[in-house]
Order: sequence, then structure tokens, then C-alpha cells
Amino acid sequence: MRIEIDRLAETGESFAHTYGPDELSLEDEYALLKGETHVSGRARRKRDEVSVSGEIKATVEVACDRCAGPVATALEVEFNAAFIPRERAAGVTENVELQEEDLALSYYEDGAVDVDELVREQILLALPLRQLCREECRGLCPTCGKDLNVGQCSCRQREVDPRWAALADLKREE
Repeated sequence: MRIEIDRLAETGESFAHTYGPDELSLEDEYALLKGETHVSGRARRKRDEVSVSGEIKATVEVACDRCAGPVATALEVEFNAAFIPRERAAGVTENVELQEEDLALSYYEDGAVDVDELVREQILLALPLRQLCREECRGLCPTCGKDLNVGQCSCRQREVDPRWAALADLKREE
């Protein structure tokens, strides 16, 4: 979905779009959209600067950090982004110190803001850093890789780290 800048009124316009399950790719091997993704919001223009704000509702499937099993995460993301034409940034050299207000700016090209890219970026930023399928997830066996939530593996129980061997000897003496 694209917002055409020259058609956008300065008073702003509302927009809404529902992405099908295969219509938007997160381009991330660890996250996958499940079901429909809804985005709605409002875009405003002031000369060549565009501000876009709204909300995204999506369900994302990620891997559990302990057992690598699938975990569905419902996201509701509010966003507010400002865009300027890429041509305005063309004269800037690479060794310029960014100001705080520069960090909130994105760029648009060809006279349109790419809402698909904005939605993809906002979803990836909203994902939790660590995700567990359940709090008591036991993870995978470090030796054979078996899912310990399904059952115990036949691997020999943990070998003692040589740095702790002296403490293991003290325990056996008691």
C-alpha cells in the first residue's frame, strides 16, 4: 500500500488496509505473520513532509527461545512516523552527526510513502526480545537436542564442569 503525496490533502486523510496472510512478508527467518494484519491511521502533509500515525493489529509466530517450538504473539502497535523526500537528504555527507530529531525521520521516494515497509518495520520493532512457549519450558537437551518438554532423553546427565569439580568432590565426601 502506498500513500501518494501529491494527492494527500494538508488536512490529512484516513487510511485502512487489511493484509492477507501471504500479502506482507516480514523478511525475517524467525518471525512469520499468521492470519490477517490490520493497519489503520491518518496521514497528513505539510509541504513535502508527511506524518503518518495509526495502529497495527497482527499475530506473529516466533520460535520459543528455549525449545524452538512455535509461539503465537498477538501485537497491537501504535505508530507515529515522519517522512521527508530522499532528495532532501541527498546533499548530506555520511560523516554528519545526527541530531535527536533526525532519528525520527524516514524517507520516501517517487512521491509516495510505502506503508508496507512502515508496517513491516513497526511489527519487527514491537516483537519481544525473548519469547517462551510457557514459563516452565524445559528447552532442548544440549547433547542430543531432544525437546525436554516431550520427555526425558537418554543422554548421560550433565557432566561436571572441570572448574567446579572440586566442589563436586566436597559434596561426595559429606
